[in-house]
Amino acid sequence: MHNNTTISPLIRKGLLSDKAQLTALFKRVAAIPGGLARTAEEITDSHMTRLLTNATDRGIIFVAEYNNSLIGCILCLTLEPKLFIHIRSETNILVDPQFQGLGIGSALIRTLQEDVMNHHPSIMMIELVARESNPAIRLYERMGFKKQGRLEHRVLGINGVYEADIPMSWLNPNFKKNN
Repeated sequence: MHNNTTISPLIRKGLLSDKAQLTALFKRVAAIPGGLARTAEEITDSHMTRLLTNATDRGIIFVAEYNNSLIGCILCLTLEPKLFIHIRSETNILVDPQFQGLGIGSALIRTLQEDVMNHHPSIMMIELVARESNPAIRLYERMGFKKQGRLEHRVLGINGVYEADIPMSWLNPNFKKNN
């Protein structure tokens, strides 16, 4: 656990060249039971290449950097069917376990929201899905995400019991439909 509660990470656009550090970050977070939907073994080179290529080419990605190390990431992807062009989905929000609870997740979400509001008026909505036991749901609600329902028994929980996935969304107040 990092004891300094006043760290100020640099938040910047994520790059394909961040792949090695992001892979390590994803693996650190996935190693925590319930930390990610994927296990650390599922964070493969090909998975990270696909994820980062989509995020940098067609989605949005920001990283939090502290002492030349990536300690956080938020990314959301553009869905393939054109009828979803106004949505960014498959959102991943990760904070290094040693830096959790210091406001980095909030800063990443706020950066994404400000970027969408100020630079992407054609994006109406950011979607994410969190398992019901994820304590970050309270953070997402504080950041303006609304629960959109429950997908019962969708996730095999860490204790072997099935639990619900909770779809959530945030609406861009500056959305302007492309005509």
